[in-house]
Amino acid sequence: MGAQIFGLLISLYFFYAYSISTSITNFIEVKKFRTKKLAKNNILVTKIEKDLNYNLWLISYCYVKFLK
Repeated sequence: MGAQIFGLLISLYFFYAYSISTSITNFIEVKKFRTKKLAKNNILVTKIEKDLNYNLWLISYCYVKFLK
């Protein structure tokens, strides 16, 4: 009985070590992917904001020219 429990503890230890090492590396990869995706989206939002500001200026400029 003691040898079976000892064998079970050793196998559980190896399973735990394998699971931890696999899950940590997967978590780091997902975090890197999310960071890269957030940076890409941030650049896109900045570009859209510039386009919207330009469009607003253009509309107001055309409206002023139309009223003259």
